[in-house]
Amino acid sequence: MKRHLKSPAVNRRAFLETAAGLTFALAIAPDAFSIVDDAYADTPAAYAPSVWLTIAPDGTITIVAPAAEMGQGSFTSLPVIVAEELDADWAKVRPVFPTAWDDKTFGNPGYNYTFQTSASASVTGYFTSLRIAGAQARRVLLDAVAAKWAVPVGELATEPSVVVHKASSRRIGYGEIAAFAAAPAALPKIEATDLKPTASFRLIGKDIARVDIPLKVKGAAAYGMDVQVPGMVYGAVLQSPYAGGAPLEVDDSRARKVPGVTDVVKLPEGVGVVGTTVEGTQRAKGLLKVTWGEAPGAHLDSERVIEDLAAIGRDKSRDGVPYENTGDAKTALVNAKRVFRGEYRTRYVYHAQMEPMNATALVSADGKSAELWVGTQAATSLLNGVARLLQTERSRLVLHQHFLGGGFGRRGNHEAVYDAVRLSKAVGKPVKLVWTREDDIRGGKFRPATAHYIEAGFDDNDKLIAWHHRVVAESVVAYVSGDPKPRPDRIVMKGSPIPQYPIPNKLA
Repeated sequence: MKRHLKSPAVNRRAFLETAAGLTFALAIAPDAFSIVDDAYADTPAAYAPSVWLTIAPDGTITIVAPAAEMGQGSFTSLPVIVAEELDADWAKVRPVFPTAWDDKTFGNPGYNYTFQTSASASVTGYFTSLRIAGAQARRVLLDAVAAKWAVPVGELATEPSVVVHKASSRRIGYGEIAAFAAAPAALPKIEATDLKPTASFRLIGKDIARVDIPLKVKGAAAYGMDVQVPGMVYGAVLQSPYAGGAPLEVDDSRARKVPGVTDVVKLPEGVGVVGTTVEGTQRAKGLLKVTWGEAPGAHLDSERVIEDLAAIGRDKSRDGVPYENTGDAKTALVNAKRVFRGEYRTRYVYHAQMEPMNATALVSADGKSAELWVGTQAATSLLNGVARLLQTERSRLVLHQHFLGGGFGRRGNHEAVYDAVRLSKAVGKPVKLVWTREDDIRGGKFRPATAHYIEAGFDDNDKLIAWHHRVVAESVVAYVSGDPKPRPDRIVMKGSPIPQYPIPNKLA
């Protein structure tokens, strides 16, 4: 079943000009709905009492869900947090992905205000800030009604999507308020004591139906593989058999004879085929004859890598980079009555996400702007990477987030996006690049190999008094999008990795 993305009915400027009431914060334009569910597309123009949400005259409340949705439920759980403090009627809530990927506004506080969906950190990272956003929006609505009815704001209360003045038995819905609410000069300050006590929660912690499930059941949820844009062509890439292997000589004579094939393009680590069908480009890819340049890591032995990492782990003369320290484990180990030592390893593992890797890109004629359609776990790193690739400003990039058919970390890597951008720039058309399962197994990023050396010390009463855990992996200490605290799966001992082992994209 093919679904075509709708062209926006109005642009952002027109939306802001025609919005009911005064819009004073970033509003989500109606085109945001088109990648989620066609039924949302006709939502009326709305008032924005917060950067996180808009309220339409019919009472529909649109809430931004900034984390990737790959089956873990963040498209429901994050809007629930806002709706709880807003005191919204959940039946009237419609989540959307961001259309403006502003890190400082919508980024995960748990990841230093960047877009990163991993390690089950979306709810914990966003929880407090989303509660405050919902409470601020509720207070704006209360203030608007207090001014309209000339009553003290303290006499007002809320029920789901309704403001109530008990003394006069008056009630008014959020949609009605949106018709006259004025924009405050600044959002009200919310203290921790202003937030709901947990005992008053109506939504958080309750059995709430997942928003994405009906969309998926009826085929309305749009994935990257569903994207269709005007003038789009397809791309396939014959990848280098090893990381860093550039195509030196390309014999494309047979590939160009495949019906529909229009272009063959050299890439940094592969050769791209562009054409009018998925089948044709995939077939032509297999007919290419390529001479690859040599590269470091071309003869990587994954079994040897694990052994070398394990040796580094047990060599305590090599200092590690502390991830978390509590007390003095080294001294406690010396004083322990008994010490147990063990080694553990994880091998390179395929992520096995259900949806094949894919991306659609449209690069402008001057090569300085681009529009991207993809499901990503890491919008910040994706946009920063494409900006570097095109040598342009990130503000000139437009990202259309989609549902992810499984991620498991794999969609935090963006090789398919970068090659789609390169191909689009080369051919001057929107290119939808699709990796086959074989492409991904042969040439994609694997879950990292790691070695763990653990010591545990016990006292005379067999009480655990010390735990020292050393983790060794391929990469030099990696910081996630500027997070000053390195991720535990990226910690390495100083002096590693062994220089001849680059981070492997591919296993020979």
